[in-house]
Amino acid sequence: MAKAFTEAASASSVRRMRLAIFGGALAVALLMAFVIWRSQAVVDQTNDLYKFADLGRNLAAGNGFRFTGGPLTIRRGPGYPAFIALLYLIFGVRPVIIQVAQCVLAAGTSVLAFEIGRRVFSVRSGVIAAIAVALHPMVLRYVPDIQVENILTFLYTLTLYRTIRLLEVESVSNGIWVGASAAAACMVKAVALPYVLLFAVCYLVWRYLAKRPRRVDLAAFKPIVAMFVMMGVIILPWTYRNYRTTGHFVLVSGNASGEFLRGYVFAQERYYSLRDKPYEVGENEANAMQTELFAKQGLVWQSDEEETERVQNAAGKAKLRSDPGAFVRKFVIAFFMFWYVVTTRMNSLVVGSLALAGWILTAVGWTRARGQTHLFFFVLLPIVSLNVIYAAVLALGRYSAPCIPALMVLAAHGVDSLLRQPQSSAAT
Repeated sequence: MAKAFTEAASASSVRRMRLAIFGGALAVALLMAFVIWRSQAVVDQTNDLYKFADLGRNLAAGNGFRFTGGPLTIRRGPGYPAFIALLYLIFGVRPVIIQVAQCVLAAGTSVLAFEIGRRVFSVRSGVIAAIAVALHPMVLRYVPDIQVENILTFLYTLTLYRTIRLLEVESVSNGIWVGASAAAACMVKAVALPYVLLFAVCYLVWRYLAKRPRRVDLAAFKPIVAMFVMMGVIILPWTYRNYRTTGHFVLVSGNASGEFLRGYVFAQERYYSLRDKPYEVGENEANAMQTELFAKQGLVWQSDEEETERVQNAAGKAKLRSDPGAFVRKFVIAFFMFWYVVTTRMNSLVVGSLALAGWILTAVGWTRARGQTHLFFFVLLPIVSLNVIYAAVLALGRYSAPCIPALMVLAAHGVDSLLRQPQSSAAT
């Protein structure tokens, strides 16, 4: 029975699996949002900590992309506030609607994990991945909260799914779909952009190496060109809006240099060893560092966005030039912090242990890829991209959330490989 389960399933059975996975994941997410979240004390129940709902409410009211009482902003990407604004326009200003919508997104992410797993490896791998995603605390943590990770995880995973479809059928239409999903993820948070660029390079290299004799395949460029054209259509109008607002080039949002500077604070031993709480003591120290940086120039941190960007850009460049060794040290430390540093020591140990288990199972799956090495690599690509970007800027535990579905797909393949092992031995 187990062997039959891993074989290619019929279209009708796949549809039933999708519905079952979506329904089960939605039920778990709703339970988290409306029962567990309200009764737990492990994680602080924030109330629009980063003012995304505030931006969405102003957008829905026709007041522009601004925090209440302030000028037009480039501080956040527009994707998540626009999503909230759309919900408010349809259902009224009711924050509970955001939670319900995010439950749907979490369920959708589980379905995407299933689709990626079954297309790249096997149906059983897809089912295991979907269950792991539906129950993973890094996915459930951001379902009830007004933070960007939930929608970013969905769109980042959707982009991965569309790249797999492009690898299956190398068409212009699939290139457009990759571009649309990637652009949507970038409009939520610009950290998704390097993954798309990296995918384009790896895709073209893979197509070149796959040819015998090796030659440049101009047809391979068509989906990539379509992908970038679609991304430009979606992103560049917003970039132009930012230029009109600030007089400077800002692709999606600002504050990258500010996050870069804060990364040096969090790379201290007392934070990565979990002696002190990064999200309490570390945040306060980073805030004090930036306040002092501006005070030395007779300025006030965050009093003016354009001024803040200018000062932080200059400080970030100076820091990198004056001490490149410190950057290398920060990068190496943050590369691992990305997987475990969250609010408390216990939370960090739980999330870190799950990540470690996922990577061990991924290594098992890699050794048993059997001709699927290139597909395995393309599922690994979004994980590596985001890990490296955040290690270079600022790596904290919650930032790993968009990588979890891809990691669970790879880990599920490892589990599936182990489950197949006794059958192989018995057959021998």
